[in-house]
Amino acid sequence: MKISKSNNILAPLIILVIIFGLVELIVRGLNLPETVLPAPSEIILALVTNFRVDIWPHMLWTLRIIGLGLLIGIPVGLLFAAVFSQFNILVSATTPLILILVTTPLITIVPLFMLWVGFNPGLRFIIVVIQVVPIVLLNTLTGFRKVQLKYLELSRGYGASKLQTFIKITFPNALPQVFTGIKLGCIFSTIATISTEFVGGKVGLGYRVLYFSSMLETALVYAVIICIGAIGFILYSIVNMLEKRVVTWII
Repeated sequence: MKISKSNNILAPLIILVIIFGLVELIVRGLNLPETVLPAPSEIILALVTNFRVDIWPHMLWTLRIIGLGLLIGIPVGLLFAAVFSQFNILVSATTPLILILVTTPLITIVPLFMLWVGFNPGLRFIIVVIQVVPIVLLNTLTGFRKVQLKYLELSRGYGASKLQTFIKITFPNALPQVFTGIKLGCIFSTIATISTEFVGGKVGLGYRVLYFSSMLETALVYAVIICIGAIGFILYSIVNMLEKRVVTWII
């Protein structure tokens, strides 16, 4: 049974409205302090009222860092995966290091990074690149190495070069894993950016979370968190839509 595109949009919205209403009733009914959990209506009001002046400029900065990190990190990750896939010794030698980079919480090295390069907020994209490259590299490399042997042998039988085999066989068959890596990169790039904004600087959505928390403006804290979540969701959705247009033989 096929689910229409309208249902894909409508169903989550209905669930969101139900959750919104339930939380509103619980907060109002229990008379919870606003500093603990503001009513959803108060959060939305704070978001709408303060968005242009207090949130939007910082959101633009966060988007700039995420975008720059992705624009550098994704191509670098793809390039490394393409090179490594041609040499088994490189895969064996680098896989443990890649796994360490992927599994280590990046926020643990952010303070060290600040000591190395200073607190210049314009350099935060480097942390995003460090986060994105190994994730894209690991997933893409997995895709490159999982291409069925019969396709590779058929390509060799027709006299195709290594480059032709990679372009015509290996890369197209690895596209699902490539897009998985990019989607994960989008998610983790948001986390990496906010982590750097927690540690230093006075710009970005992460900084605004800390600032509003210190001022006990809890509704605005939740409003900023909504914006952060929206960034990750929109980036993921864009890549997902692109995947559906490109990987048509699977999706």
